[in-house]
Amino acid sequence: MSSMRAELRAALLRLLRAPAFAAAALTMLALGFGLTVAMVCTVDGVLLRGLPLPAAQRLVSIYADNPSQQVHRAQLSIAEAEQLASGTAGFDALGYFQWTGLGVLEDGHPREIPTQLVSVGYFDTLGLAPALGRFPNAQDIRAGLPLAVISWDEWHDRFGGSAAVIGRRLETLDRPPLEIVGVMPAAMRSFSGDTGVWTALRPQELPQDAARRLDLRILQMVGRLRADATPAQADEALAAQLATLDQAHGRSPAHGWRLRTRGLLDLIVGPVRSLLWGALALALMVLLIGCANVALLIDARQVARRRELAVMQAIGASRARLRRGTLLELLWLGAAALLLGTVIAEFGLSMLRALAADSVPRAETITLDWRVAAIVLALGAVLPMVAALAGSLRVDADPLQAMRSAGKGVVGDGRRQRLLPATAMALSTVCLLAAAGLGLGLLRLQGVDPGFRSAGVHALSMFREALGTDSGGAGPAQWNDFGDAVLQRLAAVPGAQGAALTSAAPLSQIGGGSADVRIAGVDAVPVQAALRRVSAGYNGLLDIALLAGRDFDGNDRAGAEPVAIVNRTLARRLFGDTSPLDRSIDLPLGRSGRSVCRIVGVVADIHNDRLRAAALPEVLVPFAQAPRVAMTFLLRSDPALPGIDTAMANALWSVDPRQTITAQYTLQQRIDDELRPLRFFARVVTGFAFAALVLAVFGVYAVAALQQRRRIAEFGLRLAVGATPSRLARGILGASLIVSSLGVGAGCAIAAVALRWFDPSRLAGAIPLLPVFVGGTAAMMLAALLAAALPAWRVLRVTPLEALRDE
Repeated sequence: MSSMRAELRAALLRLLRAPAFAAAALTMLALGFGLTVAMVCTVDGVLLRGLPLPAAQRLVSIYADNPSQQVHRAQLSIAEAEQLASGTAGFDALGYFQWTGLGVLEDGHPREIPTQLVSVGYFDTLGLAPALGRFPNAQDIRAGLPLAVISWDEWHDRFGGSAAVIGRRLETLDRPPLEIVGVMPAAMRSFSGDTGVWTALRPQELPQDAARRLDLRILQMVGRLRADATPAQADEALAAQLATLDQAHGRSPAHGWRLRTRGLLDLIVGPVRSLLWGALALALMVLLIGCANVALLIDARQVARRRELAVMQAIGASRARLRRGTLLELLWLGAAALLLGTVIAEFGLSMLRALAADSVPRAETITLDWRVAAIVLALGAVLPMVAALAGSLRVDADPLQAMRSAGKGVVGDGRRQRLLPATAMALSTVCLLAAAGLGLGLLRLQGVDPGFRSAGVHALSMFREALGTDSGGAGPAQWNDFGDAVLQRLAAVPGAQGAALTSAAPLSQIGGGSADVRIAGVDAVPVQAALRRVSAGYNGLLDIALLAGRDFDGNDRAGAEPVAIVNRTLARRLFGDTSPLDRSIDLPLGRSGRSVCRIVGVVADIHNDRLRAAALPEVLVPFAQAPRVAMTFLLRSDPALPGIDTAMANALWSVDPRQTITAQYTLQQRIDDELRPLRFFARVVTGFAFAALVLAVFGVYAVAALQQRRRIAEFGLRLAVGATPSRLARGILGASLIVSSLGVGAGCAIAAVALRWFDPSRLAGAIPLLPVFVGGTAAMMLAALLAAALPAWRVLRVTPLEALRDE
C-alpha cells in the first residue's frame, strides 16, 4: 500500500513538473466530459424519463390524418370522438376534451383561466389520483353538474394551498358558479400545461346538427391502451370504428380521413427527439476528439521522455512499472477532468436550461440525477483508458535502441499517427456540417416571406363566451355588435394605423379551425381548408395581396348575399386553372349547418400554419355574416409604439369590463416562437462544432509538430545534400493535408448518413446540402492548412548544424 501511495505521489509530481502538458490534457478531457454530461442530462430529462403519470407508456393521443388533403394531426370531429368513446377494442379507457377558458375577477380586472371541458372517461384514462378531494365521476359528468377540479398551481396561487378549498364555489363571469371538488396533482403539468380548471363538457354545449358534428374538428382525445395491445392493433380498431361511423352516416370512405394513435410523450417532445439525440452524438464526438488529442499529447511527452525512460530501464526499472507510472498519471488526469468536467457540466446545464426554457418541451426536467451521476463516474474511469488503448503505454524493450531513437514517438511511428488526427478531423467535420446545416436552415426560415405583414401588428385574442364553438348563448347579432364596438375603440387608439377582426390570427392556434369545402351542387370529395372569418380591411391591414376580384367591404353584412374569398391554393384545388370568381362553394357555417357562398375574390397564399410548411388551402368569409365566439383583434401601429397592449386591453374593457383576454402578442412574436427551437439547436450545435474544430485543429498541429521534431536529423541530412527548406516544408504540409483530407472525406460520408437519420428538416425545413458540404469541406481544409503552417514554417528555419546538434 505504501508503495502504491509513493507511485501515486511520484505520478502527481511528474504532472506538476510538466504544467503545459497537464493543463492541455486536462482542458481537453474536461471540456469533452462536461459537454457530454450536459447533453446526457438533457436527453435523459426530456426523452428518457417517462411522464409522471401511471403507466404513462400506455397513454396515447388520438388524432386524425388526411394525407390526400395534406392535413396531419388534426383534432377529432364530435361524431368521431363519441363513436370511439362508446367502446373501442384495444383500449382500457378513452376520454375527450375541449380547450376553453373561464373568466374570473381578480383585483378588479377579469382573468381567463385555461380550462378543459372533459367527457366521461377522461379522468379514468389518465389514471391519476387527486391531490385533494375527488374527481367528478361518470354520473356527475353525464348530468353536467357544475363541479370543478382545479390545478395544483391554481390551488396554491389563488387559494393558498388550503385544504378548505374543497366545497368552495368558484365564481365565474360567464358560467354558473362551480363547486370545487378536487385538486389535480402537480404531475398533471407535464400533460396539461397551464390548464387551471377541469369541468364537465355538457352535450348541449356542442353543435347538434349532424353535418357539423361530422365535419367540425374541435375535440382532442386521449386513450389508455390495454396492456396486451400494440399501437398497430389500436390503429386497426380505430379504422374499424371510423368505417362504422361512415356507414351510419352514409359517408363514402373516399373522404381520406384516418385515425391514428401517438404516445403522449412523443406528442409532447415532437420533432426535437432526433435532434437531441444528434446533439448528444456531437457532444460524444467532442469527447472522442479530446481523447484522441490527449493520446497525441502523451505520445509527444513520451518522445521527450524516451531517454529518461531508457535510463530508468537501464538501472533496473521494469517495463511494467514504467507503464504503471504512465497509467497513474492518466488516472490523475481522469480524476481531475472528472471534477473540472462536472463544474463545466453544471455551468452548461444552467445555460442549456435557460436557452431551452421556451424552446424545448420538458426543459424543467433537465437535471443531474443519480443515473447520470453513474454515467459520470463511468466516464471518469474510462476516459484515461481510451488514451492507453491508443498505444501510449508502450515502453521499448531495448533501452539502447530507445536511446538511439529518442526522437521518435510511440504513436507517431505508424498508422496511429495518421489515424488519430484523421478520426478527429472526421468527427469535427460531422459537427461542423451539422451546425452549418441548422444554421443555413435558420437563415432560410428567417428569410421566408410569410405572405403577410408581421411588423407592428398586435393581436388580442379572446372568446366572447366560454365555449370555442358557435353554440353559445348570446348569438351572432350580439357577437357582431360587440366586435364592431371594440374595432371602433381600437381605431381611436393613439398611433393606430388600422384595426381588423378575425377568428384566428395567422400562425396562431387560438380560435383556429378547418372545414370541408365543397363546390356547390357537385358530388365530389371535399377539400379540407383553414376557415377564417374576417372583417373588412383584414387583408389590407396585413398587406395580403388580392390577386383577383374584390375584397370584403361594409356591405358584406348579415342578410346580404353570403360571399367568400379563397387563396390561390384552394382555388387550384377546387377549380384547377379556371377562374373561381362567381363560383359557389358549400361551407359549414354558424348554427344552421352548411351555407352556400359565392366566391368574390382570390388572395395570395400565406403561411397560415407553419413557416417551414407549404401554404395550405384557406377560405375567408365575412365575420359579420358568420360571427364566432373566437375573436382576435388586430391593430397595426409603429413597431416602437409603447404601451399598445395596455391600450388594446383598455379599449376592450371600455366595451365590456368583464370580458377576459386569452392572449396578447404580436404577429412577429408568433414567427419568433416558431424559430426559437431552431435557434436553440443551432446555438448548441455551433458550440459543439467550435469546440470540435479547435480540438481537431490542435490534433493536426500536434502531428505536424511531432513530425517536424522527430525528423529534424533527417531534415539536416537532406539540407546538407542540397534539399531546399521550402521543399521540406511542403512535405510537412502535404502529409498533414493528406491526413486531413482522409478525415474530412470520412466526415462528409458520416454526415450524409447522419443527416438522413436525424432529419433536421422537421425543424428547419428543407436544407440545401450542396452548399453545406462544399462550405464545410473548404472550412475544414483551410483550418487544417493553418494548423500545419506553423510546424512547416519551423522547418524553413532548420539549419544542417542545428539538426546535427539535435541528433
